[in-house]
Amino acid sequence: MIYIVIALVIVIASTIVLTQKSIIRVIAEKRALPIIEDILFPQGEQNKAQIIQDIHQLTNNRLSDELVMDYFYKIKGLQVLNINRPMNFWVKMYLTTPTKVKLNYFEQVKFYETFLNYPKIHSDIGSDNRVNPGNQIEKKIKAQLVGKLIPQKFA
Repeated sequence: MIYIVIALVIVIASTIVLTQKSIIRVIAEKRALPIIEDILFPQGEQNKAQIIQDIHQLTNNRLSDELVMDYFYKIKGLQVLNINRPMNFWVKMYLTTPTKVKLNYFEQVKFYETFLNYPKIHSDIGSDNRVNPGNQIEKKIKAQLVGKLIPQKFA
């Protein structure tokens, strides 16, 4: 009888250990999505529907809405939210997990071209109005990505 109880405890403990990460990911997704949606979609569902439609055009409708939005939330969430600043634990956990879908190279390039400056909010929300040298670097990089070449000195 004691061996059955010990075996049952071992089975339950090993099951919990093996499924712990997937359970935490599900909880993180449930708690983080409302926060991320408020940041990325200030205009609401109409804006979200337009994004879904744009991504479906990029991928030729090969992905479901859930997979498309997971990719969008994680990629744009990491871009918009500064991961080095203090933020909600569940948001950080959700954004640092891998995406559920992998786009091919051409789809990724189209995605970044389409959504490079989306949304038009500044990453330094709440900071004072001093000029941040990091912002100048970001502007130069974005200008290069858009195609406006910046003259550089070659040594």
